[in-house]
Amino acid sequence: MLTAIVLALGACEPVYVNHGFAPQRAELDNIVAGQDTRGSVMRKLGRPSTVSSFDADTWYFAASKVKKFAFYAPEVIDRKVVAVTFNADGLVTDAKSYGLEDGQIIDLVTRRTPTYGREMTVLQQVFGNLGKFDAGQAFDPLSGGGSSGDPLGGG
Repeated sequence: MLTAIVLALGACEPVYVNHGFAPQRAELDNIVAGQDTRGSVMRKLGRPSTVSSFDADTWYFAASKVKKFAFYAPEVIDRKVVAVTFNADGLVTDAKSYGLEDGQIIDLVTRRTPTYGREMTVLQQVFGNLGKFDAGQAFDPLSGGGSSGDPLGGG
């Protein structure tokens, strides 16, 4: 029994998963402000992970390393983001590298938008139509309820 417990605990090793791509320092040093263009950056670094939302002036290359262990929530243990900024002529103006320590925690808004009307319990929703339905009208096309065989409901 003790052997089984020891083996089970030994099998619980963390799994490390890498996501994305961010250039290394040496690759980033090859990017020259005022000289490199979008095309040369694409050739040197590849396609960016994402482009800035409101204009195409900043390219982001992002990579992260996530630790997954048993049933615990995944934990980001390393993150690297490289931001390459271009001017209106398409020339590089800046290339910066950011790490996990540079990130900011963003609190999501947890407010709920109220919906007006009658709030019903699950049981009221399930049984609310009992007594409101007349089985005789279900198959009578003249009563407006039920089906006449026409999929469009037109007799």
